[in-house]
Amino acid sequence: MSANPRMKPLERKVLRDTVYESLVDMLMSGTLAPGASLSIDGLASGLAVSPTPVREALVHLERTGLVFREPLRGYRVAPLLDTDQVAQLCDARAIVELGALELAFQNADDLADDLAKALVAHAEVAKAVAGIPPDPAAIGAFRGYATADWEFHHAIFRHSGNTYLLSVADSLPMHLHRLRQSVTRGVHDAEASVAEHAEVLRAVQDGDLEQARRAMRTHLANVKERSLSETTPDAAG
Repeated sequence: MSANPRMKPLERKVLRDTVYESLVDMLMSGTLAPGASLSIDGLASGLAVSPTPVREALVHLERTGLVFREPLRGYRVAPLLDTDQVAQLCDARAIVELGALELAFQNADDLADDLAKALVAHAEVAKAVAGIPPDPAAIGAFRGYATADWEFHHAIFRHSGNTYLLSVADSLPMHLHRLRQSVTRGVHDAEASVAEHAEVLRAVQDGDLEQARRAMRTHLANVKERSLSETTPDAAG
């Protein structure tokens, strides 16, 4: 694929998103290792695109913390998060998501429908990753699981009706951090995560905001505990 400067905005967005997804796969699989220098021209050549969509994708990745830019030296792959960073990320996500859930309850019926669809997809891919050993070659399966897991949460942000909350959600890469852990450790909490999502859905279907908040708070606390247990103390070293 190649970038045409005259292409329509939608085509440019599709190309940028495709490049972004390709870079995420390279980061998650270790093809782009922590600390590695990222050449925009080199990546563009390897992906057969112009530098523009690569530059745009790297700006997006910088917002997630997966890459960072050094003055006068360009982009580098960020190190794995350490335990303190994981804890802060989980806490930030909980604060934002619980607020989004309250706003999303303004249209609880539509929210319940989308959460139910997301839960079905999540449960299906959870079965698919069960027993898969950690292996960068299995990035496709692990990423499918992480995407389905995140879609359940993303539905809540969409139904909040708040574009700023949605933007914040997209910059909190908890699902990408979990994907990084899956590649090196496998997925061990799929069944528990699906069950916790089901508790949230049940409360939403019942129209019980307080129970939904309790269920989501418990789920996010469990995700934090599981994430910390899989984070090595010297991950950033």
